Amino acid sequence: MQDEKRGESSKKQPVRLPIIAPKDDQSSSTSSSRSGHLGPSVPPRARLPPRSRTGCWTCRTRKVKCDEGRPVCGQCSRLGHTCDYSPRLAFRDDTPRVVERMQDVTVVTSSVWDSNSPAVTEANTGSAVVDDLPPFASLTTDEEREKKAERSSPGTYNVVVNQDSFQHLPEYGDDPEVKTEILSPLRRGSIAASLASSTGRETVVEGTPVAGDPNVVVLPRFEDVGRRSTFSHSSKDTKSPFSPTGRPTPVIKSEETVGPVFTEEPASVMMDDLRIGQDARYLRQFRHVVWRQLVPSERDSRDGMIPSSVNVLETAARTFPPLHHAMMAVAALSLAVQEGKERLDALQHYQQALPALQSALKSPNDLCSDGAFLTHFLLLVYEIAAAEDGHSNLWSPHLSTLLRITLSRREVFGGERYPFVVWWICDIDLGALFSGSGRGEFVGYMLNHDIIPPPSFHLYPLGLDGSSVVYAHELESLPTILQLDHEVTVLAIRLGLLAREFRQGANNIDHTDMMRRAQTTRIRQTRIFEVQEALRQLWVTPGVSMVSHNACNLPSRSKVLYEHAAALYRACILYSHTSMWPGQRLETSPDYDTEIAVASTQILEMTRKALAEDRADCRYLVFPVFIAGFASLDGGQRMLALDLIRSMEKTSIGRNTATTRKALAAVYEKQNERFMNTGQSLDVDWMEVMVERDLRVVNFGV
Repeated sequence: MQDEKRGESSKKQPVRLPIIAPKDDQSSSTSSSRSGHLGPSVPPRARLPPRSRTGCWTCRTRKVKCDEGRPVCGQCSRLGHTCDYSPRLAFRDDTPRVVERMQDVTVVTSSVWDSNSPAVTEANTGSAVVDDLPPFASLTTDEEREKKAERSSPGTYNVVVNQDSFQHLPEYGDDPEVKTEILSPLRRGSIAASLASSTGRETVVEGTPVAGDPNVVVLPRFEDVGRRSTFSHSSKDTKSPFSPTGRPTPVIKSEETVGPVFTEEPASVMMDDLRIGQDARYLRQFRHVVWRQLVPSERDSRDGMIPSSVNVLETAARTFPPLHHAMMAVAALSLAVQEGKERLDALQHYQQALPALQSALKSPNDLCSDGAFLTHFLLLVYEIAAAEDGHSNLWSPHLSTLLRITLSRREVFGGERYPFVVWWICDIDLGALFSGSGRGEFVGYMLNHDIIPPPSFHLYPLGLDGSSVVYAHELESLPTILQLDHEVTVLAIRLGLLAREFRQGANNIDHTDMMRRAQTTRIRQTRIFEVQEALRQLWVTPGVSMVSHNACNLPSRSKVLYEHAAALYRACILYSHTSMWPGQRLETSPDYDTEIAVASTQILEMTRKALAEDRADCRYLVFPVFIAGFASLDGGQRMLALDLIRSMEKTSIGRNTATTRKALAAVYEKQNERFMNTGQSLDVDWMEVMVERDLRVVNFGV
């Protein structure tokens, strides 16, 4: 009976697997094989933490832990050692190992590096081979060096790279942020390869000859460039990625080479064809869709003779590859949003633009260049358009950089070559200021220092005197409308900065002290009234009244600019009554209810008419429609506002319009909920609702 119980208890015991010993621990493996298992008395081997591969070489040589402090780590600083973080480069030939493991692999050799491959000489060609190339040390491209090496015995010529050859590449630098950006999954290859592929030019790097041996040169700058490609640009047009029509043009490069010729597979050729076709498609999208939405005042004129400012960007992109990538990124994003597809192409172009821009800026003066200025402008547009709910982006750093570039260009050049671009940036920052996403850094500085471009410089093209060209059929209306639009925008900036001030001070008010709260409200309303009166006075001047009565018959540019000014004016009236601080509508006098209702009706009617005329590219109407839908108390108008934004959402180049529609729907939901609980909904603050739902909008219409 005891034997049976012992047998049953042994069956219930879990099976113990032997602990696997390390490969070099022969004693453990031997004892394990003899006994069949290790007893419980053997303690498990402690698992050591992984060794750091980024410590200084002094600590790694001494085999001590390095705290990786830079420029001098703690160990070296304490002991007085020389702290060495210089890179250690090692090159090895894995060909024998690969050939041993894979029997089907064949090796194609060349006389340049394989001693078993005969050199191209008179003996094996049957004719004399003339070496007409300059001395090896004076050659400047890899292709020339290889041609010269193919005419001699292996080992005659040598190119040496050392750690200094890689110092210009950000992926070998010490900045971890740069490494993360450069080595991201969508950013493969070196910056030099990106620039070379963008410009189509051969990389020229002259080596330094070693003393005593002119056939050995040290390469001061390593360039990881694909040297032989089926498609490249003509040597007569090395600076232009575009043809005269503005489209990339493939040119077949034909050259005779001696030795092995590496030809691309048909699949690679098809990929190049696909890439060129996509770039042409993106360029058309940028020119005819994206740019019209960013600059709606440049819609086609009746006579078709007014040029577009998109030519400024296309011209600059021919000599500045980062700008080309930024244009392609915005256009690809626009197509992806419209077609409901992934934005992989847009992200790839964007991630090529950033490192290429960093590489192109070699001195502080380079930051003032037209290419850098326009590239940062489009990167700002991309970040705003690509913004997603609940995700942060880099629009604010780009805006800060644009402010720094703008001020530097004024200092270096004594003015701005493209003042209309500065005006567009002001309009973008104003939208961020109204939404509560921005602080008005750009427009605030420009306003306080009185350097906002005057109205005579807002439109492209500029004449010989530097001012905007006004055509004959625009003389009666355009100058007046330009002045009106400028003054309305300046007053809107003042209103936005005032709202930011009031909202920042809202938390400091003691809501239990009714007397102090009432006094603060009176002071605020007085300051708001000054801006409101300035806005109202603009619309009663004789010139503006005359233009208003003839608004339907205005020329194209005049009509669009007048519509922008009129919509912004009415949006400012609504904003000043309802959105300057949380709960403002409860403290607004009922005397203004009529003004609020009229402004809301006019905005909605103006937008409905624009959409009926198939002018969905007028993105400046989205914010006025949003604020009209929020301020209106009429249920029909509220639903109309939602429908109008939904209609404009279909043609948006980004996600901000869709987010605006979601935000307005969320505000309606909050207002209905508040009305059911308290009987009124005027205390609902739309900015607080957007923060609660994580629906941040930088620019309502993009």
